[in-house]
Amino acid sequence: MKPSAIEPGAGLAALASFAAGAGQGALPADVIRQAQACVLYGLSVGIASAHADAPRAVAAAVDWEIEGNSGGATRLIDGRRMPAVAAAFANSVLLHSRVQEDAHPAGHLGVVVVPAALAVAERLDASGTDLLRSVVSGYETALRIGRDHAADASARGFRTTSIYGCFGAAAAAARLMRLSAHRTQDALALAASTACGLREFVSAGSEEYPLHAGYAARNGISAAACARAGIAAAATSLEGPAGFFRSYGRPDEGYGRRLTDGLGDEFEFRRVTYKPYPTCQFHRSVVMGVLALRRQMSHEKLRRMSIHMHPFEADFVGVRHAGPFRQFSQAFMSAPFCAALAWVHGKVGYEGMHRYGDQQVLDIIPCIDVVSDPAIARYQPRVVVTDSTGSTREWAERSDTDAYLLTWDAAVEMASSLCDESSVPPHQAQALIDACDALADAPSIAVLMAAAASAAAGHTRVRRE
Repeated sequence: MKPSAIEPGAGLAALASFAAGAGQGALPADVIRQAQACVLYGLSVGIASAHADAPRAVAAAVDWEIEGNSGGATRLIDGRRMPAVAAAFANSVLLHSRVQEDAHPAGHLGVVVVPAALAVAERLDASGTDLLRSVVSGYETALRIGRDHAADASARGFRTTSIYGCFGAAAAAARLMRLSAHRTQDALALAASTACGLREFVSAGSEEYPLHAGYAARNGISAAACARAGIAAAATSLEGPAGFFRSYGRPDEGYGRRLTDGLGDEFEFRRVTYKPYPTCQFHRSVVMGVLALRRQMSHEKLRRMSIHMHPFEADFVGVRHAGPFRQFSQAFMSAPFCAALAWVHGKVGYEGMHRYGDQQVLDIIPCIDVVSDPAIARYQPRVVVTDSTGSTREWAERSDTDAYLLTWDAAVEMASSLCDESSVPPHQAQALIDACDALADAPSIAVLMAAAASAAAGHTRVRRE
């Protein structure tokens, strides 16, 4: 038995106090800057996803739900004004459709926290500084809840992005609503009852995964609004005997042991990374390695390829899938598909990840093995390739995830790249970067939202033409 080092309810209370009181004066400058980077990167990925099917389908669903009502927040795909919960839902789906969002072992929290914070900040006419504070509150709360719990929740079939994202959305919304620590605790406790999202979509080859982010954003905002209205919830909703940790994990694991360690001084938020390719984060270095080996062996035909991964990654749902491929959800989770695409075409982009009938890619997938290797560390795969002459070369990831940390410079580089890939005019891309750069001193987020909506709408027009 591994008892928690804190009493049930104490961890949630501490997180609520942090989320409610996180002020720019109390936050390190690099944390504020990273919040700007997360906003920029998340919006850029969303803009590059504006022609995907799910955002347009969800836009139609939202239009039916709100029956023509306007509101105080912006839906990025078309600039329409609508209620904050509806905008957050639609924008979360948009940001998650490409699966190139920011990453952490606890999930892809930016696709939930950023749209929720933007919608509530716009609804309340909050300043850029308030937005950034809320983003930090949302990320840090969700990441701390998930960091020691995510592996077990994933093993049970839950989506970590959405089950922890609802806490992040609730924390961000509560911060912008200026709720007290007590009411913020109620918001987080209510969020615990709304956690949802299953991984079955990978095996089924279905496309509901971006909606998981949308539900989490909408539920988190609703939880904060209900707490604001005076609805109370169990203080032990997180760590109690029938609480979130146990219900979504395993009994007596003590998931709350590190929940408050260094809270306010040490930031899990600093571990957030980006993805150079629209794939599962496990395959980030796999693709990098395959491309490196391809450059070395470009004139020879592939005979065999083995991808050695940490057992948690190699045995994760969908990672070994070798076909048939009918949907993006199967392709981005499949190590063989991602590796084959990289080997055949020398690049892995959003369009390529949808080439389910590419015969060149399909022909070499049977030559690729995924090896569960206990000697391999997390996120440090080794790729071994043998060509038609019998020559063998290998590549191993030597750096850790720090190589992909989502810094401001990395966000600017990725924003430029994604906008260029999506045919967004350079002046619109620069306007988005400039608006994010100026957030800490901006009296509102109006300029940012206008820049993002303009770029997304332009991308949609280009793709449809």
